[in-house]
Amino acid sequence: MVENSGHRERMRQRFRNNTDLSNFTEQEVLEMLLFNVIPRADTRETAHDLLNKFGNLHTVLSADIDSLCQVKGVGIKCAEHLVFLGQVFRRAEKESLITVQADDFESLSRYLTNFFKGDTTERLCAFSINKSGKLTACTVLSVGITNQIAFDIEDLKKFLHQNSAEMLLLAHNCPDGSADLTEEDILLTRKIRNLLEDEVYLLDHVIVGADGMISMRSMGGFRAFE
Repeated sequence: MVENSGHRERMRQRFRNNTDLSNFTEQEVLEMLLFNVIPRADTRETAHDLLNKFGNLHTVLSADIDSLCQVKGVGIKCAEHLVFLGQVFRRAEKESLITVQADDFESLSRYLTNFFKGDTTERLCAFSINKSGKLTACTVLSVGITNQIAFDIEDLKKFLHQNSAEMLLLAHNCPDGSADLTEEDILLTRKIRNLLEDEVYLLDHVIVGADGMISMRSMGGFRAFE
């Protein structure tokens, strides 16, 4: 118990010294999220088991209560806490979207650079856009695999319908380097566009790297299929 208490205090002190979460691993972030709902036990093992089951922090915070409770050490109170946090994050994210205009490249670049900040793995995301050209909602399509369709296109269609999307923006990050347009990116974008069957206009696919953001449309990547 004393050793566990000391570990928690060291983790909290690290955060006080530098509140940038990019200095923490995904497991360490999840450990700290669990401190208040698992007051005595070592949360390291629970965080490790959660990530083993769900794959990443985003998926943990998107899971339902029943699925979370299947993990050893996660009780109903802990599961409710994680689900609540996930909903809070999604609400805050949605509120921050309403000021972002999709056709304002500088504003969009600032938003997405901050959106992907601290990510250590690639994420492919879809953003719905309303009639006014503003971003209204976001969903993560895949994590770790952004050059192939590793998701159900029907889930994307449902997301777009639920948010009354007029247009769709795709975005993925390159956490380990510069933003580069590849042939695989173009092929993936074409596949998604074809699978959507013109239900929603695909505005762009942007790529965010350490050196900024690039637009596939502006670079001519859409010419092959439009």
